[in-house]
Amino acid sequence: MRAWVAHRYGPPEVLRLTELPDPKPGPGQALVRVRAIGLNFADCMARAGVYPNTPRPPFVPGMEVAGEVAALGEGVSEPPVGTPVAAVPIFGGHGEYVVVKASHLRPLPPGLSFVEGASLVVTGLTADHALFTVGRLRPGERVAILAAAGGVGTIAVQMAMRAGAQVLAVASTEAKRELVRQLGAQEVVDYEAYPEALADGVDVVLDSVGGRLFRIGWRALRPDGRYVLFGFASAVGRRRIRYLKAAVELLRMGVVFPRALLQSCRTLSGFNLSLVPHLASHLAERYQVLCEKVASGELKPVIGRVFPFSELPAAHAFLQGRASFGKVVVTVPYLLSRV
Repeated sequence: MRAWVAHRYGPPEVLRLTELPDPKPGPGQALVRVRAIGLNFADCMARAGVYPNTPRPPFVPGMEVAGEVAALGEGVSEPPVGTPVAAVPIFGGHGEYVVVKASHLRPLPPGLSFVEGASLVVTGLTADHALFTVGRLRPGERVAILAAAGGVGTIAVQMAMRAGAQVLAVASTEAKRELVRQLGAQEVVDYEAYPEALADGVDVVLDSVGGRLFRIGWRALRPDGRYVLFGFASAVGRRRIRYLKAAVELLRMGVVFPRALLQSCRTLSGFNLSLVPHLASHLAERYQVLCEKVASGELKPVIGRVFPFSELPAAHAFLQGRASFGKVVVTVPYLLSRV
């Protein structure tokens, strides 16, 4: 098979299209013929060598794909070979085939394309977990969503609005702000106006950016407010990790003392879904709910741009350069000679 291999940590140019042996599923695993790849900021961080548990080079990045089950390992009987699925391999997804734990497969419902499937499982579950499991969002509450025009943000805006929340969406450009307005956000601001927009307080903050923005949102939380931190994009430059800036932004986040949480009745939570495999059955149930909402038209994955497999490094650069709207997806050509 062909796969994009990171032969060293670094910018998008370290990815090289390489011929590798076809993988074979082991016990409890399945082989997926990849038809579409959903790109995430986590893939950029893995390529740079700063994502948790990233393998040593050379390795194949890629945590989110959609395709068909090509083979089943020992002890696995479902889903049957040929079933369209979304899958979360964590690493290895930037290839024509990938081996995935059977528990990390999600059958695609009828009518959902591979491109849509590759745009939903990680971003959709991240938004759902952040808003409703960790953030405990309730109708009538005010929620601030940073990076609202991104893959997670566009789903989170729709979910929060339909849950009866007042959505404050934060996005960097007017085009991105117009997008989240169209998705239903009642308040839309840029990052300069974000502090002023928080003057009346907020109940929940979804933050994938971190850095100086954390302290601004944290101080604005109302009693019983919940701050959900699930990324640190402020450390990532347009081509590489900016370690000095990351250190500065980390210092600007300040320190939170446990006693302060008690007195102010605020909650600070962080999560990374790739590090909680014990939640697989719960996430499978939540994914089914997501698919039902997409099928009914209640939710719509926002596909910002689709790249061909031959241009996957360009897709990495596009995503990391902050130019993207919604989800960036890479399509993988179907080779009839390889079944």
